[in-house]
Amino acid sequence: MGNDKKKIAENTQKKKITASQKKKVEEIIMEAEETNSVEIRGDHGELEAKIKESENKRMLLAEALHSSRGQMQKLAGSSKDDEERALPFGYFVRYGNQDDEANKTAIIRHHGRLYEARISLRKDPELEPKVKTFHAIREQKRAQASARKEFLKGELLLLNNELHVMEPRGFDLICGCLGTVQRILHEKKLLIKTYGDETIMVTRAHPMLNTTILVGDNVEYDPDSLFVYSVLPKSNVDRLALEKVPDLSYDNIGGLGNAIQQIRDAIELPHIYPEYFHEHQLTPPKGILLYGPPGCGKTLIAKAVANSMARQIKEKTGEKGESYFLNVKGPELLNKYVGATEQAIRDLFALARSQASYRTPVIIFFDEMDSMFRARGSGVSSDMESTIVPQFLAELDGLEALENVVVIGATNREDLIDPAVLRPGRLDRKIRITRPDKQAAMEIFSKYLTSELPIESRHLETHGGPEEAVEWMIREAGNDLFEQKPENEFLEITYADGTRKMLYLKDLASGAIIENIVNRAKFLAVKALIESDRKGISIDHILQALRAEFKENEDLPSNTNPSEWHRIIGKGGERVVRIRSLQGDNAVETERKKKPRQTVKVGKELE
Repeated sequence: MGNDKKKIAENTQKKKITASQKKKVEEIIMEAEETNSVEIRGDHGELEAKIKESENKRMLLAEALHSSRGQMQKLAGSSKDDEERALPFGYFVRYGNQDDEANKTAIIRHHGRLYEARISLRKDPELEPKVKTFHAIREQKRAQASARKEFLKGELLLLNNELHVMEPRGFDLICGCLGTVQRILHEKKLLIKTYGDETIMVTRAHPMLNTTILVGDNVEYDPDSLFVYSVLPKSNVDRLALEKVPDLSYDNIGGLGNAIQQIRDAIELPHIYPEYFHEHQLTPPKGILLYGPPGCGKTLIAKAVANSMARQIKEKTGEKGESYFLNVKGPELLNKYVGATEQAIRDLFALARSQASYRTPVIIFFDEMDSMFRARGSGVSSDMESTIVPQFLAELDGLEALENVVVIGATNREDLIDPAVLRPGRLDRKIRITRPDKQAAMEIFSKYLTSELPIESRHLETHGGPEEAVEWMIREAGNDLFEQKPENEFLEITYADGTRKMLYLKDLASGAIIENIVNRAKFLAVKALIESDRKGISIDHILQALRAEFKENEDLPSNTNPSEWHRIIGKGGERVVRIRSLQGDNAVETERKKKPRQTVKVGKELE
């Protein structure tokens, strides 16, 4: 122990600097500082020249070392470790230096960063494989297909460990994320919203350059390269897809001449003659509500509006008119997640605004409108309407203008829709689509029962031709349907005040029922042709189909909630306590015998 302490002390004494040594060191430092200051003051340019010379020598040495390293690698070949090492991938953005064919470069994106990489393509594969097996031939074809010289925008590139481009690998291996298109910036750039509600700008890859992309479409994008590679089918998407207008005109709709004229005045005139409306400072209506009993042509009218508007624009301007019909069924937009339905409404109107223009109007048709925009506070198990209705109102007349977009709503229960939706300035026109009268019913019959159909020969002989025979059959069918006879008694309605009302077949007639009657008659004619070789539609087929159509509906009226059923069929809002069917097994007798009223004393029995 003592010996160790002595050694430590001796070492400490050896390390101590004497005063004379310290003084000598200070003199050397002072002399060096004086010498440097004299040289810098004396010849500053010579010092800069020496610095540049040393820097040039250093650069030459670095280039020589780098070239020597490359030559040694070529002579030695790739090591076993390099061959087994995994090779990275990058995404082609554009070409870089193309002046020197031997040193061509490409701008690539790798791990989210941009690099200018040298293009060092592999040699072209041999034309014939050494071993002619199926696997070898397939690999040879794949290698030849990938050995092309040109790269495509957004394509996957195989790199070596020095990030030199070795070969293109196409688009098959790319797997991206889901995004929703918010805005089309121009032909190559899109603004999309990602899963976390982040908005980013992406570029179309080569496969998407000539693909039509609309606002609201779901796209596949790569978060590293920020390229869009494909348009994905929407989950709820078909509900937001713009449809080209079906080939349906007002001529295909019968019995609704008055309603059609009101709709044409409200919708077509402002878009065909906008200068007149501007001159009179008249704002065209933003929306129309079609209400009435089911099956009376509300959806047909909405489709015909878009088609007629495009045709009228073409006739006035001489240019090809085009319009879009966006059919939205109310329940389709509903979503169980909070805020999803409101987002769907926003996407819907954004899609309409993106496609609407001065000569390309967009029709948004809300079918079963009462299912979505009910009066706020009326929900029994849900209060969804408290947020859905305000969102719809904000899109309809909010700060963002809604030009060249027409909203049409259809419903059987107009009394359930929120009053704020129906006020002037939103849905400006309310048009009732009524059940057809006798003349309208015969007009509807004429749309489906035409002279081009095969008519029974006895009718042709009796009336002289197919047109006359069809006209007579339509007239007979209309008379039978609208005649108030016991056979046509359908329902007996009992109101809360005790009064009763008889509903006949004509009271429940609609365009859909008349179309179904004609289809039934056609089926009976085909069946008769098969069984008895008797060709053609006869009046017997039509009358038989009429009875069968209403007989099938005899049990449909509901006694569970008769007032609601009575309101839906369009017969008013009186309180109904009972509905009794008078068709089929419950048919009433043609002659009702009423017993005479008797007055008896207490204790006596009635006869």
